[in-house]
Amino acid sequence: MTKKTRNNIFLLIRISLLLLALSNIFIVFAGLLTINRDLRIETLNQHSKNIENVFFALITLALTYGTEIIEKRQRIDIPDILEIVIALFIFAGICLSVQFNLYYRYFWWDDLLHALSGVILGFIGFIVVYRLNYRFSMDINPALIALFSFTFAVTFGVLWEILEFTGDVLMGTAHQKWNLPETALLLGKSYQGSGLRDTMTDLVVDCTGALITSVISYFMYKNHRKKVLHEMQKIIVHDPKGVFIKSIS
Repeated sequence: MTKKTRNNIFLLIRISLLLLALSNIFIVFAGLLTINRDLRIETLNQHSKNIENVFFALITLALTYGTEIIEKRQRIDIPDILEIVIALFIFAGICLSVQFNLYYRYFWWDDLLHALSGVILGFIGFIVVYRLNYRFSMDINPALIALFSFTFAVTFGVLWEILEFTGDVLMGTAHQKWNLPETALLLGKSYQGSGLRDTMTDLVVDCTGALITSVISYFMYKNHRKKVLHEMQKIIVHDPKGVFIKSIS
């Protein structure tokens, strides 16, 4: 994959986000202009969904620049394919999910995103291990790398659930699905409440995705250590101290 392909995909994502934001802003202003001034507050309440869509589209747009900021600050070159996967994941998980109510339309959508997040964060955890240790010997037990990848992904999964809970408490949202009917497909029993069952289901799926990545990382590093480390070296763009791995045998 070339840089041009990567840049074109990012451009397409960002243009789509801007169009979604502008279309929702147009709907809100059109509604305000066509009704009586005394009813504008009520109209704004009716268009609260569109206002929420604008907010999440802009948040998603800002997040698409995240990998570029990390690359500049950490002097690394994140693989283009991983950058694209992360951008598409953020686009689908935040903007599209809110815009089209995908979490409620498809019961498997939330589980799919959480499973993918576990896989993606697991591989990012593997890169973090290398970034922290590349100046020194990388003669690390493969089990330790697998464990770090797993815990790294699961930790972010837990933090996300805390963020969802905080949003529900402070903003009155329903990210933890506390208003789902008892017939919704979730783990656990109905008397445990949909919010608890949704949260625990998300964490179980997060752990499953992270476990898949940790197992892959274990065998990759155990059986192809030299090749893996040579590929990982390409990620480091600039080392101000001029220090490289002491051992990749």
